[in-house]
This record gives sequence, C-alpha cells and structure tokens, in this order.
Amino acid sequence: HGREFFVLIEGTADVMQGGNKIGRLLGPGDFFGEIALISKAPRSATITTTSPVRALVITDRAFRHLLDHAPNIQIGVLLALAERLAPTSL
Repeated sequence: HGREFFVLIEGTADVMQGGNKIGRLLGPGDFFGEIALISKAPRSATITTTSPVRALVITDRAFRHLLDHAPNIQIGVLLALAERLAPTSL
C-alpha cells in the first residue's frame, strides 16, 4: 500500500501499468500517489523517471493534514482523482 504522496519538483516521469506507458508525461508540479493513500489500496501504477528527478515526498499523515487545512489543494487532488479514475469506472 502507498504511504507517500509525491510532487515532482524537477524532471520528468512516465506512468506505467503492466509494463505499458499510460497517460501523459509527468513534469514539474505534477503529483502522484494520492489514489493509494486515499483508498488504502495497493498502488495502481508505477512511476518511471525519464530524467533526473527531484520530488517532494509527503507522508500519509502530512497528506491528510494538508487536505484538512488547504481547500485549494483538496480540490486539485479531487479533480485529479476524478480524471484518473473516470476511464476505469465505466
């Protein structure tokens, strides 16, 4: 299960599932790890860096605190969740 939320600061990465690239190339400002944190489920994809990367790593506890106290971040995460989960729920 995922225990961290990641925000890319520098560099790029691909989202991989079953050895195949899915979605777009991630870059600075993009984030991942929220689905596993919120659902308490195993991670649904693997992130593979395509260049040297620096990332902000936020623990589960800090992530929940952030969502409780920063409504703008909460909305951004919810929008990303809706976008990422929509194709899988049809």
